Amino acid sequence: MPAVLFKASDYYGIMADECRLTIVGKFLKPRPQIDRIRSKFKELIFIKGSVKIGVYDNYNVFLDFTNEEDFNFFWYKRVVEIEGQQMWLQRWSPDFKPKEDLPVAPVWVLLPRLHFHMHRWQYVKQVVSAVGTPLEMDLATRGKARPSMAKVRIEIDLLKQQPDSVYVGQVYDDAPQKGFVQKLEYEGVPKYYKHCRKLRHNMMNCRVLERKGEMKKKEREAKQDKEVNLETKKDGEKKENIAAVTREGSRINLEQHSQRKQGHNVELNNKNESINKINNEEQPSDENKAKNQERMQGQNNQKSQG
Repeated sequence: MPAVLFKASDYYGIMADECRLTIVGKFLKPRPQIDRIRSKFKELIFIKGSVKIGVYDNYNVFLDFTNEEDFNFFWYKRVVEIEGQQMWLQRWSPDFKPKEDLPVAPVWVLLPRLHFHMHRWQYVKQVVSAVGTPLEMDLATRGKARPSMAKVRIEIDLLKQQPDSVYVGQVYDDAPQKGFVQKLEYEGVPKYYKHCRKLRHNMMNCRVLERKGEMKKKEREAKQDKEVNLETKKDGEKKENIAAVTREGSRINLEQHSQRKQGHNVELNNKNESINKINNEEQPSDENKAKNQERMQGQNNQKSQG
């Protein structure tokens, strides 16, 4: 098939920059009519610039802003209610997939006891940059009205382990480095479920997890059936082998019995023949009987003449 190739740096860079102020509104159920979404949006949000709201599918709409402050203000809400349904907000990405949520979210990071002179954007954003992308400070931090703690909103990757502290050091030209460990606390970090790549839903009601569970159950049942069939087949083959051996043994026994019987008959016949032969030898023949009678008659005649 024909192919078109872009440089990855362009695809995720200058090309994606055209949509950097786009938000995806995701509904967990089929969305309301687009006209209702547009009219409700105007009631909920006052914006300085303009926004175009368009349909992607039955669950997703795109909101394309012209003003960055409007974009940030709306995205930081993370969820709004429209027509009784929750519309979850997600920053658009070139890797957007309608059935998946990106594992990124804006959250608040608290920096308790951060040194007061660091409660300025150019400093505090460096402290939290190791955690995620700095977005803004809250109003109290901007106004330096809460010296006990700084509060910064950042965009984090939910697939990564978030650190609970960061080292803040000072480098000297004529002395060893020194510094302190700054504690980090997080507010409002949403759950991201890797098995279905979704945010904010109960695992007990996860359809993806349920489908995977059903598939595993079917696989287990199929495996068990296969094992049972295999065992049944083996048992059948074993029984058939036993039956074959039994039949062969019976056949051999019959042949041996027949051979023994034949041998006995032969032996009996031979014995009878021997007996008959002996009897024949012991009894004189008719010719001998006649000769004996003649000899005895001759002897009797001689006695009479004498």
